[in-house]
Amino acid sequence: MEIVIIMLTGFILYLTEGELYRRFWHKGLEAQISITPDTTFGGDKSVLEITLLNKKLIPLPWLWVKMHISSALKFDGAEKPKGDHVYYNALFCIMGWQKIQRRLTFTAGKRGYYPLRSFDVVGTSILFNGKHSKSFDTHCALTVYPKLAALESIDETLMQLDGIASSRGFINPDPFEFAGIREYMPNDSLRDINFKASARMGELMTNTHDPTVKGRIEIVLCMKLLKQRYEEERFEYSISLAAALAEHYISDGYSVMLRSNGLDGAYGTVTDTGEGIGSGHLQEIFEGLARTDYEHTEVPEILMPNSFEDCITVFISPTVDYPIITLFNALRENRSYIKWFFPVMQFDMAVSTPPADEAELVPVPADILKY
Repeated sequence: MEIVIIMLTGFILYLTEGELYRRFWHKGLEAQISITPDTTFGGDKSVLEITLLNKKLIPLPWLWVKMHISSALKFDGAEKPKGDHVYYNALFCIMGWQKIQRRLTFTAGKRGYYPLRSFDVVGTSILFNGKHSKSFDTHCALTVYPKLAALESIDETLMQLDGIASSRGFINPDPFEFAGIREYMPNDSLRDINFKASARMGELMTNTHDPTVKGRIEIVLCMKLLKQRYEEERFEYSISLAAALAEHYISDGYSVMLRSNGLDGAYGTVTDTGEGIGSGHLQEIFEGLARTDYEHTEVPEILMPNSFEDCITVFISPTVDYPIITLFNALRENRSYIKWFFPVMQFDMAVSTPPADEAELVPVPADILKY
Protein backbone atom coordinates (compact mmCIF):
# COMPACT_ATOMS: atom_id res chain seq x y z
CA MET A 1 0.00 0.00 0.00
CA GLU A 2 2.82 2.38 0.90
CA ILE A 3 4.47 1.66 -2.46
CA VAL A 4 1.23 2.52 -4.25
CA ILE A 5 0.94 5.79 -2.29
CA ILE A 6 4.57 6.67 -3.05
CA MET A 7 4.09 5.92 -6.75
CA LEU A 8 0.83 7.89 -6.88
CA THR A 9 2.45 10.81 -5.07
CA GLY A 10 5.40 10.73 -7.49
CA PHE A 11 3.04 10.64 -10.46
CA ILE A 12 1.09 13.63 -9.12
CA LEU A 13 4.32 15.54 -8.52
CA TYR A 14 5.46 14.63 -12.03
CA LEU A 15 2.26 16.00 -13.55
CA THR A 16 2.32 19.07 -11.28
CA GLU A 17 5.91 19.85 -12.20
CA GLY A 18 5.12 19.50 -15.91
CA GLU A 19 2.05 21.75 -15.64
CA LEU A 20 3.99 24.29 -13.58
CA TYR A 21 6.69 24.59 -16.24
CA ARG A 22 4.15 24.62 -19.07
CA ARG A 23 2.47 27.67 -17.59
CA PHE A 24 5.38 29.61 -16.19
CA TRP A 25 8.61 28.57 -17.99
CA HIS A 26 8.49 31.57 -20.38
CA LYS A 27 7.27 34.12 -17.82
CA GLY A 28 9.96 36.74 -17.19
CA LEU A 29 12.21 35.13 -19.80
CA GLU A 30 14.03 37.61 -22.03
CA ALA A 31 16.33 36.70 -24.89
CA GLN A 32 18.44 38.92 -27.12
CA ILE A 33 20.97 38.31 -29.84
CA SER A 34 23.48 40.67 -31.47
CA ILE A 35 26.40 40.57 -33.92
CA THR A 36 29.51 42.70 -33.39
CA PRO A 37 30.64 44.14 -35.71
CA ASP A 38 27.60 43.83 -37.97
CA THR A 39 29.55 44.94 -41.05
CA THR A 40 32.77 43.27 -42.11
CA PHE A 41 34.81 41.88 -44.99
CA GLY A 42 34.89 38.22 -45.96
CA GLY A 43 37.41 36.25 -43.92
CA ASP A 44 37.20 38.57 -40.90
CA LYS A 45 35.99 37.57 -37.45
CA SER A 46 32.76 38.66 -35.80
CA VAL A 47 31.06 37.73 -32.54
CA LEU A 48 27.47 36.60 -32.07
CA GLU A 49 26.34 37.28 -28.49
CA ILE A 50 23.34 35.54 -26.92
CA THR A 51 21.86 37.11 -23.77
CA LEU A 52 19.29 35.28 -21.60
CA LEU A 53 17.58 36.76 -18.55
CA ASN A 54 15.34 34.70 -16.24
CA LYS A 55 13.33 37.17 -14.14
CA LYS A 56 11.56 34.65 -11.88
CA LEU A 57 12.35 32.20 -9.11
CA ILE A 58 11.75 29.02 -11.14
CA PRO A 59 15.04 27.77 -12.69
CA LEU A 60 15.33 26.65 -16.32
CA PRO A 61 17.79 23.76 -16.26
CA TRP A 62 17.30 22.77 -19.90
CA LEU A 63 17.09 25.65 -22.35
CA TRP A 64 18.00 25.39 -26.03
CA VAL A 65 18.55 28.42 -28.22
CA LYS A 66 17.91 27.63 -31.88
CA MET A 67 19.04 30.02 -34.62
CA HIS A 68 18.31 29.64 -38.33
CA ILE A 69 21.28 31.31 -39.94
CA SER A 70 23.30 31.29 -43.17
CA SER A 71 25.94 28.61 -43.58
CA ALA A 72 28.27 31.32 -44.92
CA LEU A 73 28.96 32.18 -41.27
CA LYS A 74 31.51 29.62 -40.07
CA PHE A 75 31.39 29.21 -36.29
CA ASP A 76 34.62 28.23 -34.55
CA GLY A 77 34.68 24.54 -33.66
CA ALA A 78 31.50 23.71 -35.57
CA GLU A 79 31.31 21.07 -38.29
CA LYS A 80 31.20 22.16 -41.91
CA PRO A 81 27.52 22.92 -42.60
CA LYS A 82 25.51 21.46 -45.45
CA GLY A 83 23.11 23.61 -47.43
CA ASP A 84 22.68 27.37 -47.63
CA HIS A 85 21.12 27.72 -44.16
CA VAL A 86 21.57 25.72 -40.97
CA TYR A 87 20.08 25.54 -37.50
CA TYR A 88 22.61 26.35 -34.82
CA ASN A 89 21.76 25.03 -31.32
CA ALA A 90 23.15 26.22 -28.00
CA LEU A 91 22.25 24.64 -24.63
CA PHE A 92 21.88 26.78 -21.50
CA CYS A 93 21.14 26.14 -17.83
CA ILE A 94 19.86 29.27 -16.13
CA MET A 95 18.80 29.60 -12.51
CA GLY A 96 16.15 31.88 -11.02
CA TRP A 97 16.88 35.61 -11.28
CA GLN A 98 19.99 35.00 -13.35
CA LYS A 99 21.46 36.54 -16.50
CA ILE A 100 23.70 34.60 -18.86
CA GLN A 101 25.69 35.88 -21.84
CA ARG A 102 27.48 33.65 -24.31
CA ARG A 103 29.77 34.83 -27.11
CA LEU A 104 30.21 32.72 -30.23
CA THR A 105 33.01 33.66 -32.61
CA PHE A 106 32.58 33.04 -36.32
CA THR A 107 34.27 33.89 -39.60
CA ALA A 108 32.39 35.77 -42.28
CA GLY A 109 32.19 34.03 -45.64
CA LYS A 110 31.39 35.43 -49.07
CA ARG A 111 29.91 38.82 -49.83
CA GLY A 112 26.27 39.21 -48.91
CA TYR A 113 23.58 40.26 -46.47
CA TYR A 114 22.82 37.64 -43.82
CA PRO A 115 19.83 38.29 -41.56
CA LEU A 116 19.04 35.91 -38.70
CA ARG A 117 16.03 34.09 -40.14
CA SER A 118 14.59 32.87 -36.83
CA PHE A 119 15.47 32.92 -33.14
CA ASP A 120 13.65 30.42 -30.91
CA VAL A 121 14.08 29.28 -27.33
CA VAL A 122 13.00 25.75 -26.36
CA GLY A 123 12.63 24.86 -22.69
CA THR A 124 11.68 21.81 -20.67
CA SER A 125 11.28 20.93 -17.00
CA ILE A 126 13.81 19.22 -14.78
CA LEU A 127 12.16 15.85 -15.51
CA PHE A 128 11.87 16.50 -19.28
CA ASN A 129 8.11 16.62 -18.86
CA GLY A 130 7.24 18.16 -22.22
CA LYS A 131 8.99 20.68 -24.45
CA HIS A 132 7.83 24.23 -24.93
CA SER A 133 9.07 26.84 -27.38
CA LYS A 134 8.91 30.60 -27.79
CA SER A 135 9.98 32.72 -30.75
CA PHE A 136 11.72 36.05 -30.22
CA ASP A 137 11.78 38.96 -32.64
CA THR A 138 15.18 39.96 -33.91
CA HIS A 139 16.51 42.34 -36.52
CA CYS A 140 20.01 40.97 -36.22
CA ALA A 141 21.95 40.74 -39.50
CA LEU A 142 25.50 40.70 -40.81
CA THR A 143 26.59 42.59 -43.90
CA VAL A 144 29.72 41.22 -45.57
CA TYR A 145 31.41 43.76 -47.83
CA PRO A 146 32.76 42.66 -51.22
CA LYS A 147 36.41 41.77 -51.53
CA LEU A 148 38.36 44.76 -52.86
CA ALA A 149 39.83 43.95 -56.25
CA ALA A 150 43.52 44.65 -56.77
CA LEU A 151 43.89 47.57 -59.17
CA GLU A 152 47.39 46.73 -60.41
CA SER A 153 46.03 45.15 -63.61
CA ILE A 154 44.43 48.48 -64.65
CA ASP A 155 47.19 50.80 -63.40
CA GLU A 156 47.77 52.50 -66.76
CA THR A 157 44.08 53.06 -67.40
CA LEU A 158 43.59 54.31 -63.85
CA MET A 159 46.41 56.83 -64.29
CA GLN A 160 44.76 57.99 -67.51
CA LEU A 161 41.40 58.36 -65.77
CA ASP A 162 43.02 60.21 -62.88
CA GLY A 163 44.66 62.60 -65.32
CA ILE A 164 41.40 63.26 -67.15
CA ALA A 165 39.54 63.74 -63.86
CA SER A 166 42.09 66.19 -62.50
CA SER A 167 42.07 68.19 -65.75
CA ARG A 168 38.32 68.79 -65.38
CA GLY A 169 39.04 71.14 -62.50
CA PHE A 170 37.95 71.30 -58.90
CA ILE A 171 34.41 71.92 -57.71
CA ASN A 172 32.77 73.16 -54.51
CA PRO A 173 35.36 75.55 -52.98
CA ASP A 174 35.52 75.37 -49.19
CA PRO A 175 35.13 78.86 -47.61
CA PHE A 176 37.17 77.74 -44.60
CA GLU A 177 40.18 76.49 -46.58
CA PHE A 178 42.27 79.55 -47.58
CA ALA A 179 44.42 78.98 -50.67
CA GLY A 180 45.70 82.45 -51.71
CA ILE A 181 44.88 85.89 -53.09
CA ARG A 182 44.30 87.02 -56.67
CA GLU A 183 42.74 89.91 -58.59
CA TYR A 184 38.98 90.34 -58.23
CA MET A 185 36.84 89.06 -61.11
CA PRO A 186 33.21 90.06 -61.83
CA ASN A 187 31.82 86.62 -60.93
CA ASP A 188 33.60 86.47 -57.54
CA SER A 189 31.59 86.72 -54.36
CA LEU A 190 31.74 90.02 -52.48
CA ARG A 191 32.30 88.02 -49.30
CA ASP A 192 35.72 86.94 -50.57
CA ILE A 193 37.09 90.46 -51.15
CA ASN A 194 40.25 91.00 -49.09
CA PHE A 195 40.09 94.71 -48.20
CA LYS A 196 43.54 94.85 -46.54
CA ALA A 197 45.20 93.37 -49.61
CA SER A 198 43.11 95.62 -51.87
CA ALA A 199 44.26 98.74 -50.00
CA ARG A 200 47.87 97.62 -50.20
CA MET A 201 47.74 96.70 -53.90
CA GLY A 202 45.55 99.59 -55.01
CA GLU A 203 43.00 97.33 -56.67
CA LEU A 204 40.36 94.87 -55.58
CA MET A 205 41.80 91.54 -54.47
CA THR A 206 39.87 88.42 -53.55
CA ASN A 207 40.59 85.34 -51.45
CA THR A 208 40.70 81.92 -53.11
CA HIS A 209 39.81 78.66 -51.39
CA ASP A 210 40.82 75.04 -51.69
CA PRO A 211 38.15 72.75 -53.07
CA THR A 212 36.15 70.30 -51.01
CA VAL A 213 35.71 67.95 -54.00
CA LYS A 214 38.14 67.29 -56.86
CA GLY A 215 35.53 66.13 -59.34
CA ARG A 216 32.66 63.71 -60.00
CA ILE A 217 32.98 60.01 -60.74
CA GLU A 218 30.01 57.84 -61.71
CA ILE A 219 30.30 54.06 -61.40
CA VAL A 220 27.71 52.16 -63.42
CA LEU A 221 27.52 48.44 -62.70
CA CYS A 222 25.39 46.69 -65.33
CA MET A 223 24.65 42.99 -64.79
CA LYS A 224 22.70 40.55 -66.93
CA LEU A 225 22.82 36.76 -66.73
CA LEU A 226 23.38 35.16 -70.12
CA LYS A 227 24.16 31.62 -68.87
CA GLN A 228 27.78 31.81 -69.92
CA ARG A 229 30.85 30.14 -68.43
CA TYR A 230 32.17 31.30 -65.07
CA GLU A 231 29.45 33.90 -64.64
CA GLU A 232 29.62 33.84 -60.84
CA GLU A 233 33.35 34.58 -60.86
CA ARG A 234 33.00 37.44 -63.35
CA PHE A 235 30.01 39.01 -61.61
CA GLU A 236 31.64 38.80 -58.19
CA TYR A 237 34.78 40.38 -59.60
CA SER A 238 32.71 43.15 -61.20
CA ILE A 239 31.26 43.98 -57.78
CA SER A 240 34.73 43.81 -56.18
CA LEU A 241 36.11 46.11 -58.87
CA ALA A 242 33.31 48.63 -58.30
CA ALA A 243 34.07 48.62 -54.56
CA ALA A 244 37.81 49.09 -55.13
CA LEU A 245 37.28 51.96 -57.57
CA ALA A 246 34.88 53.66 -55.17
CA GLU A 247 37.46 53.47 -52.39
CA HIS A 248 40.20 54.71 -54.73
CA TYR A 249 38.33 57.83 -55.82
CA ILE A 250 36.68 58.73 -52.52
CA SER A 251 40.01 58.47 -50.69
CA ASP A 252 41.48 60.78 -53.38
CA GLY A 253 38.85 63.44 -52.74
CA TYR A 254 36.35 62.80 -55.53
CA SER A 255 32.58 62.76 -55.27
CA VAL A 256 31.39 59.28 -56.26
CA MET A 257 27.99 57.93 -57.25
CA LEU A 258 27.14 54.25 -57.77
CA ARG A 259 24.28 52.98 -59.92
CA SER A 260 23.43 49.37 -60.71
CA ASN A 261 20.53 47.41 -62.14
CA GLY A 262 21.13 44.66 -59.58
CA LEU A 263 18.39 44.41 -56.95
CA ASP A 264 19.09 45.01 -53.29
CA GLY A 265 18.71 41.66 -51.49
CA ALA A 266 17.25 43.34 -48.41
CA TYR A 267 14.90 45.94 -49.90
CA GLY A 268 14.22 44.73 -53.45
CA THR A 269 15.15 48.06 -55.03
CA VAL A 270 17.91 48.80 -57.52
CA THR A 271 21.26 49.80 -56.05
CA ASP A 272 21.67 53.58 -56.27
CA THR A 273 23.69 55.36 -53.60
CA GLY A 274 23.50 58.84 -55.03
CA GLU A 275 26.46 61.20 -54.99
CA GLY A 276 28.65 61.74 -51.97
CA ILE A 277 32.10 61.96 -50.41
CA GLY A 278 33.87 60.74 -47.31
CA SER A 279 34.04 57.50 -45.35
CA GLY A 280 30.32 57.49 -44.54
CA HIS A 281 29.40 57.50 -48.22
CA LEU A 282 32.01 54.84 -48.96
CA GLN A 283 30.42 52.61 -46.31
CA GLU A 284 27.04 53.19 -47.95
CA ILE A 285 28.51 52.05 -51.28
CA PHE A 286 30.07 48.97 -49.68
CA GLU A 287 26.75 48.05 -48.05
CA GLY A 288 24.88 48.55 -51.31
CA LEU A 289 27.33 46.33 -53.18
CA ALA A 290 27.21 43.72 -50.39
CA ARG A 291 23.44 43.38 -50.85
CA THR A 292 23.46 43.57 -54.67
CA ASP A 293 21.97 40.44 -56.25
CA TYR A 294 23.05 39.75 -59.82
CA GLU A 295 20.63 36.85 -60.18
CA HIS A 296 17.71 39.26 -59.78
CA THR A 297 18.13 42.41 -61.86
CA GLU A 298 16.17 45.07 -63.66
CA VAL A 299 16.64 45.53 -67.41
CA PRO A 300 19.74 47.55 -68.42
CA GLU A 301 17.46 50.30 -69.75
CA ILE A 302 16.78 51.40 -66.16
CA LEU A 303 20.31 52.87 -66.12
CA MET A 304 19.67 55.06 -69.17
CA PRO A 305 20.77 58.69 -68.61
CA ASN A 306 18.09 61.38 -68.54
CA SER A 307 20.38 64.26 -69.42
CA PHE A 308 23.99 65.28 -69.89
CA GLU A 309 26.18 65.24 -66.78
CA ASP A 310 29.69 66.61 -66.62
CA CYS A 311 31.29 63.61 -64.95
CA ILE A 312 33.56 60.70 -65.71
CA THR A 313 31.73 57.38 -65.93
CA VAL A 314 33.33 54.03 -65.17
CA PHE A 315 31.14 51.40 -66.80
CA ILE A 316 31.51 47.82 -65.50
CA SER A 317 29.75 44.91 -67.16
CA PRO A 318 31.02 41.31 -67.56
CA THR A 319 28.52 40.49 -70.32
CA VAL A 320 27.59 42.15 -73.57
CA ASP A 321 24.48 42.10 -75.75
CA TYR A 322 22.44 44.63 -77.71
CA PRO A 323 20.67 46.30 -74.70
CA ILE A 324 23.99 46.69 -72.88
CA ILE A 325 25.68 48.16 -75.95
CA THR A 326 22.73 50.53 -76.37
CA LEU A 327 23.06 51.62 -72.74
CA PHE A 328 26.81 52.16 -73.10
CA ASN A 329 26.36 54.28 -76.25
CA ALA A 330 23.73 56.41 -74.49
CA LEU A 331 26.08 56.99 -71.56
CA ARG A 332 28.92 57.83 -73.92
CA GLU A 333 26.80 60.57 -75.52
CA ASN A 334 25.67 62.03 -72.19
CA ARG A 335 28.88 61.96 -70.15
CA SER A 336 32.08 63.95 -70.53
CA TYR A 337 34.17 60.75 -70.57
CA ILE A 338 33.46 57.03 -70.20
CA LYS A 339 35.52 53.87 -69.79
CA TRP A 340 34.22 50.29 -69.90
CA PHE A 341 35.92 47.63 -67.77
CA PHE A 342 35.03 44.18 -69.14
CA PRO A 343 36.02 41.36 -66.71
CA VAL A 344 37.24 38.17 -68.41
CA MET A 345 38.69 34.98 -66.93
CA GLN A 346 42.47 34.97 -67.11
CA PHE A 347 42.60 31.93 -69.40
CA ASP A 348 40.17 33.60 -71.84
CA MET A 349 42.12 36.85 -72.19
CA ALA A 350 43.99 35.74 -75.31
CA VAL A 351 40.82 34.84 -77.24
CA SER A 352 38.62 37.72 -76.05
CA THR A 353 38.12 41.10 -77.69
CA PRO A 354 36.87 44.34 -76.10
CA PRO A 355 33.17 44.99 -76.82
CA ALA A 356 33.78 48.68 -77.66
CA ASP A 357 36.60 51.09 -78.49
CA GLU A 358 36.43 52.54 -74.98
CA ALA A 359 36.41 49.06 -73.37
CA GLU A 360 39.31 47.30 -71.69
CA LEU A 361 39.59 43.63 -70.78
CA VAL A 362 40.28 43.04 -67.08
CA PRO A 363 41.56 39.61 -65.93
CA VAL A 364 39.53 37.92 -63.19
CA PRO A 365 41.78 36.24 -60.58
CA ALA A 366 41.22 32.53 -60.04
CA ASP A 367 40.73 32.96 -56.27
CA ILE A 368 37.97 35.56 -56.48
CA LEU A 369 35.48 33.24 -54.69
CA LYS A 370 37.91 32.29 -51.89
CA TYR A 371 37.73 34.07 -48.53
